[in-house]
This record gives sequence, C-alpha cells and structure tokens, in this order.
Amino acid sequence: MTGLFDELRIAVRSLRKQPGFFLTAVLTMTLGIGAVTAIFTVYDAVLLKPLPFQDAEHIVRITRDKGSSVQGTTSVPVFDEWRDRTENSFVAIGAYVPETMNLAGIGNGDAQRLSVYKVTPGFWDVFSQPLALGRSWSDDEENHNVRVAVLSDRLWRNRFAAKADVIGRDIRLNDETVRIVGVAEPRFAFPDDVQAWVPTFTPGNAQNRRTMNFLSVLGRLKPGVSEAQAMASVQSVINWQVQTFPADEPAMNASIDSLQDQIGAPVSTALSMLLSASALVLLIACANLAGLVMARSQAREQELSLRRALGAGQGRLMRHVLAESVIIALIGAGAGLLVAKPAIAGLIALAPDLLPAYNPPSIDLRVVAATTLIAFSTVLIFAMFPAWRAAAVDPVRALQGASRSQTGSVKQMRARSLLVSIEIALAMTLLAGAGLLIGSLQKLAAVESGVATSDVLTAQFSISTLTLQPGDDLMQWAGNATQALTPRLDAIESRLDALPGVESVALSFGLPASGNADWSSSFQIVGEPKSKSGVQYRFVSKDYFKTYGIAVDAGRPFNELDGTRALLPTELIVNQAFADRYLAGADPLSREIVTFGEDPIRIVGVVANVRQAGLDHEVNPELYFPVSKAIKGDMSIGLKVHGDPLAYAESVRKAMREVAPEAPVYAVRTMESVIGSTLALRRFNMSL
Repeated sequence: MTGLFDELRIAVRSLRKQPGFFLTAVLTMTLGIGAVTAIFTVYDAVLLKPLPFQDAEHIVRITRDKGSSVQGTTSVPVFDEWRDRTENSFVAIGAYVPETMNLAGIGNGDAQRLSVYKVTPGFWDVFSQPLALGRSWSDDEENHNVRVAVLSDRLWRNRFAAKADVIGRDIRLNDETVRIVGVAEPRFAFPDDVQAWVPTFTPGNAQNRRTMNFLSVLGRLKPGVSEAQAMASVQSVINWQVQTFPADEPAMNASIDSLQDQIGAPVSTALSMLLSASALVLLIACANLAGLVMARSQAREQELSLRRALGAGQGRLMRHVLAESVIIALIGAGAGLLVAKPAIAGLIALAPDLLPAYNPPSIDLRVVAATTLIAFSTVLIFAMFPAWRAAAVDPVRALQGASRSQTGSVKQMRARSLLVSIEIALAMTLLAGAGLLIGSLQKLAAVESGVATSDVLTAQFSISTLTLQPGDDLMQWAGNATQALTPRLDAIESRLDALPGVESVALSFGLPASGNADWSSSFQIVGEPKSKSGVQYRFVSKDYFKTYGIAVDAGRPFNELDGTRALLPTELIVNQAFADRYLAGADPLSREIVTFGEDPIRIVGVVANVRQAGLDHEVNPELYFPVSKAIKGDMSIGLKVHGDPLAYAESVRKAMREVAPEAPVYAVRTMESVIGSTLALRRFNMSL
C-alpha cells in the first residue's frame, strides 16, 4: 500500500511539472465522462429504473393491431368482455380516458382547469389501490353514477393545503357537485399529468356503443402468467367477438406491452441513440488520452530508461506511468460528474414535455459507480499499452539515443497514426449521424402538413356537458347532450367571429396536425358486406376547413343546416385518404356510410389530407362530422386573423369570459407553434 501511495505522490509531482499535458488530459476525460454520465442518467431514469408503482413489472397495456394499423383504444362492451373473460390471466383489468374539467373557484380563488382522467374501478386494482387517504370507488358507485373523485397529491397540496379533512368535502367539477373520497399516494400519478380521477360511468346500452372506441386498457398479470400467455387469452376473446359480432368487430390481433415499455416508447429510440453517440464521444476522448500518454511516454524515454538502468523493474515503471493515468482518470471522472449535473438540467430543459416524470433524472450511487467503472476501464484499456511501451525500453539503447532509431520511431508513429485514424472514424460517425438528423428535419420541414399555418391563432377550452345517468337511453342522452352543448358553442363561435380583425372561426375536437386524434371507430359502407376499422372521427364547425386552409376537393364543406336535421348525423365529409382506400373507382358523393347507429349517413364532401399525427406520420382515413353532434366540451379554437395572431390572445380571453366565464382558456399559441411541437423529439435529438 505504501508503494502505491509513493507512486501516486511521484505521479502528482511529475504532472505538476507539465500542467499543459495535465489540463488537456483532464479536460478530455471530463468531456467524455460528462457526456456519458448525463445521457446515461436520463436513460436510466426513463428506461431502466422501475416505475414507482407496486409490482410495476406485472402491469401491461392491452391494445389491438392489424398490420401497421394499431387500435390503441377500445369500446365499453369490448372492455367489459376482456375483463370478464380473461380472469385466468389477470388479477385486474381497468380502463381510463382523458378529459379536461374545470374546478370551480374555492373561496376567492379563480376557476382552475384540471387534467382529469375518467377511470373504471378496476383501474385502482391494477395499481393495487395506491391511496394515501380515503378510498377509491366501487362497481356499485360506478354503475349508479355516484359523483366522487380522487385527488392527486399535487392538487391536494396546492389547492387544498394538504388538509386531511378534505375527505368527504364537495367540490364543483364542470358545474356538477363531486365528493372527494380519496387522495393518491405522493409518488402515484398515472398518467403523469393527472390532477384528479373520476368514474367513467360506462354502463348503458353496450350494443349501440360497440364501435365507439375511447377507452385505454391496462391489466395486472397474475403471478406466473407471462405476457405471451395473457396475449393468447385476450386473443381468444377477440376471436369470439369477431364471430359473435361480425358487423361491428373486424379481425384484429391482441397486443400486450409492459407499462414501462409503453411509457418509455416515445423516447426509447432517441435515448438509445444518444447513449450510443455519447459512448462514441467517450471513445474519442479515450483515444485522445491514449495518444497524449503515448506522446508523453515517448518524450520521457530517456528518463524512464535511466530509472530502468538504476534498477527499477518493468512492473515498477508500468505502475509509475499508470499512476499518472489513474490520477487523470479520477480527476476527470469527478469533473465529469460535476459537468453532468448542469448537462442533465439542460437535457430536461430541451424536452420538458417529452421525458416521463415518474423517476426524475438524478446522479445517484448507481450513476457514480458506473462513472467510476468507466473511468478505470478507460485507464486500463487505453493507458496500458503506452505504459507497457514506456517500460519495455532498452535502457542501453535509450541512453545512447538509439531508442529513437528508425524502427522505434516507425512503430510509435504507426501506433499514434492508428489512434488518430480511430478518432477521425469515430468523429465522422458522429458527424454523419448529426448530418442525417439535420437532413431529416429539413425534409420534414418541407413536408406539407395540409394546414395553412400563417395568421392562425389557436387555443383550448372546456365546458361542461350532460352526464349519462343510470337508466338513460343512450341515443336520447346523446341528443340531450348535443342540444345543451350546441347553443353554447354557437354563442362562442359568434362572439369570436365578431372580434375585429377575425376572418373566420373554427371550433373542433382537437387541432389539426397537432398529434392528437379524436375518436376512432369501425364503419360500414352501404352496399358492402363487412365492416372496416381504423377510421378516425373529427367533429368540426362549418368554417373549420376555411380557417385552416384545408382544400375541399369535391362536394362542399358543412353549412348552417348540417347536423340539425336529426338526432344523429345525416351528413359527413371524408378525407382523400378515405376515398382512395375505401371508395376507389367510385364517386364518393354517391356513397353512404353506417357508423352512428343504423341509419346511413351521406357523404357531402371530400377534403384534402392532413397529417394529423405529425409531419413524420402517415395520413389516416378520416370522417368529419358537424360539431353540433359533439357530446364532449373539450374544444379547440382556431382563428384566421389579420396581422400578428398572438396580438389577439387577450381579446380571445376577454370574449370567452363574457360567454363562458367558467371555462378557462389555455394553450394559446400560433398554428405554426402547434405543428412545430410535433417535431419536438426530432429537434431534441438534433440539438444533442
């Protein structure tokens, strides 16, 4: 041990004599280790660390697919059948659907928009009842539309001062009285943006709703049941559904993924690529370090040879050279950890909405251990050869100057040239990857979204709608819901349209080309025997296509009367992708579709395609319906204006306060910003 400390002391003294070499080597190691540490910390937090849920490895997402078509949501009756017929594979199955609700002001507080998820009672069993206070709700309460809610820990602390007597308290959500029955555990938040959970109230006429897909389904596997076995169990139910309900259930394949994979999926490829890129940076740094050590050893050959001639053994000389590398590695690793901390903050700042929030990235003992291992591995791999070369010098020839013979110089030059070649190759790999990312982003920027983005301001709002009550007829309830909602939407549209400088107004479920989809469902073309799946529903106002510059290729857009002639839609518009896939060779305006109820709906127009899921996604077949048939109050605003769109933001807020004071306006931004946000992940990759 004493000998080791002596070597380290001598190495420190030697390095102090050449500060240029020392600082260059340390900075090289700092760069490489800092990059790897920062990326690995984020990678570890998102993809490796277990989710903060009890036995999270047993929680899975259940979906359906057919080829490239993925059905991520399902209908109420399909969910019920999956739950009731797969008890041999799952401890529990639950479902959830996102919604925005308005929490009325408490005391003198303003109304607050909440991210609320409607969930079935089984949702809480999937997560093993993660409650800090109170309880969830039962099937009986779900079936009888009992108005209850569970608060997230964040909302409980921020809005209710973390008071335990909040249990049993009544609040107003979307103008309805709701009783708080529980508060979630501090670390439980699924999905991660949730602020409260309420029941789905799904019971009703299941047959009429079989084609309405809106529920995302989760399950908790039984002990000993694999994902493959569970998938086979769900597939057997799907096969039974296809045989029993051939008009409504197209043949599809069951798909089961772990919840961890589902959450990390959007960024897993990017983070894996970035981790590989940072490893290349580390290899470049290592090659630099090896080159520096080799050059220093070559310059010190006579000094080392003199020590050899005075009796120092080859092992002693190797330890001396390695001691210097160990010091550099230790200091470089420590500095790399210091650099990694602000680098991690920068990573999160580059993509605040892309990275899941379940395990905040932080440098812990696992990361420190990994960094230390990397540092010492670097020393052993890249400093061993230069140390061996330095210790193997013939002292007699070195002292005579012969160690720098042509043969020795050629070998050393070849070794150094090899290191330089490796560095260039690695650097070119990184540059090529960066170039490809930049090129792909430039190509995407040139892709037509199908939407005119200039001079368009967008915003979101939510107003309350009627809730399905026990015993309500589904169709009658839907009619009452639309009759209550439509006048309010008309008033909002008229008030916004009256704003000076506004050319047209669009109200819709979701913004176009924003990455958000509306409902999806199956449908049947009149005159054809089989139903088809994979079509998306969009509910839009009459000036929607005009506001967003979406061309009407055939027929007409919606008018004032569309959506007012009957309880269910009597007219719809299809996009070009739908016409090409399902109506090829036929006049779309002569065809009818059955999708709401049993009555055919006439196609009155064909519009140009919009890349709804983003510029890097394919166009999906779509059906557009009048917004007067909407039964949900989560709405998007689009204003075609003259001049700077953001200059109209305050006017929009003021107008909305006049006609819908209980509906806070949020996410006010230009249409250019909306479409740009769909490229956030690619920009994140390119920036890094």
